[in-house]
Amino acid sequence: MDKIRSAIYARVSTNDQTTENQLLALRDLAERNGHQIVAEYIDHGVSGVAAKKDARAKLLLDAKTKKFSVLYCVSIDRLSRSTKDLLQVVEELNTLNITLIFQRENIDTKSAMGQFFLTVLSSIAQLERETMISRINAGIARAKSQGKKLGRPSKLNASLVNAVNLLRENGVSIRDISKTANIGVGTVYAILRGQELSKLPSAA
Repeated sequence: MDKIRSAIYARVSTNDQTTENQLLALRDLAERNGHQIVAEYIDHGVSGVAAKKDARAKLLLDAKTKKFSVLYCVSIDRLSRSTKDLLQVVEELNTLNITLIFQRENIDTKSAMGQFFLTVLSSIAQLERETMISRINAGIARAKSQGKKLGRPSKLNASLVNAVNLLRENGVSIRDISKTANIGVGTVYAILRGQELSKLPSAA
């Protein structure tokens, strides 16, 4: 009977750190589980919140080709330090029917506890999104109470542009951004395309 094919992902934040301890621990765990390691993906000098993780990107590409069915990682913060990013990666692997095992937290996403972890992770991501929107709305309300002119301004300011980009980065839909910021859908698209403030259409 063929062994289950597995892969390892290791990451360190600076170039002067080593992934050797991570690799040794994960190789040992895979061996004890009777899994065959077919690939090791290593990112050196990459922050957990950095958008570009070359080895992890290759890992996700290989996952789509079914190169392995189990992925080992020492801990959650090695895979990502952003809840949104972590959720995206975990959900993608889960959709591909790939089991994700975090050694330190003793989490196996195919176990009952692992499924609970996925549920909690989704809830945290949703809470973060709702909290962010709530803070933006509170800021708008505070400005109104101070007598500042709001509504649909004829010109957009940098704060509003930053708010639109922040909302989008956190997965808020274009229509919801439009409602939250009280600007047109076309204006939202223009902001996200990075147009200069002076060239943006009227918010009305």
